[in-house]
Amino acid sequence: MLFCKKQVNQYCYLMNKINIIKLLLILVFITSCGYTPIFTNKNISFSIVEVETTGNEKLNKVLINNLNIYKNLNSEKKYYLKINTKVEKKITSKDSKGNPKTFEIKVITKTYIEDENNNSKEKIFIKSINYNNDDNKFELKKYENQSTKALVEKISEEVIIYLQTK
Repeated sequence: MLFCKKQVNQYCYLMNKINIIKLLLILVFITSCGYTPIFTNKNISFSIVEVETTGNEKLNKVLINNLNIYKNLNSEKKYYLKINTKVEKKITSKDSKGNPKTFEIKVITKTYIEDENNNSKEKIFIKSINYNNDDNKFELKKYENQSTKALVEKISEEVIIYLQTK
């Protein structure tokens, strides 16, 4: 099979373009865009001295695990936290037979924040998710547990951001 000179030139031109695009992509990934994660310990301006929890124990464990990173750091601001977590599940719609069609899970976290000077504030964090009913109750319960855990992780991120900006 013989190639004409025109086809070879077009192929070489196309390969050069592809190589230039690859090079540019590599440069972009190497040099990055200055992205830094929000939740790194480098620029932390606070420390959590103590966390007391009440309410849903399972969700409180997730919260405590996420907040323990900020415990006993050497920083100027020191906070004492009291956290009350509860989960509300309700039916948001029903089918024509009256069976639940969709649900809503809401995680409500009341956070009492006290600093070293006994200044205190209360902040309520609320996250919710809607989801469809499932005939397989095991899968439905598994999905509910995963969803509530994800909601609590989002709330813990919001607590950290709130403490950072306070």
